[in-house]
Amino acid sequence: MSDSNIPSAPTRRGDPETSFEAAEKVNTARMRVLTLRALRRLESTSSKPFDQWAVKREVKAELGFEPAESTVRSRLSDLVKIGLVVVVDRDGTSPSGNACSRYRLAEVGVAA
Repeated sequence: MSDSNIPSAPTRRGDPETSFEAAEKVNTARMRVLTLRALRRLESTSSKPFDQWAVKREVKAELGFEPAESTVRSRLSDLVKIGLVVVVDRDGTSPSGNACSRYRLAEVGVAA
């Protein structure tokens, strides 16, 4: 893989070439938009922050199919890094019973 063709989806050094090829095909911009819209819909019904699984369920409802396990988690991380989403706390509980982050739209990300 050449440096000029770095994928927008996350990959790790040492991943097989097929991972890099797949990452080049992922439309991360579309999934970021779907993730933001899902958070906006959730926030229109509740003032509490939401974990990645609640956001994923909303994305699934819009897409009509289940996104890959890491898709929403990765997009939430991206959106936090660029300041459109904030991590409110780690008071959520994952399906396995562990603590997990909960998210809200950043003030800048609230406009429709």
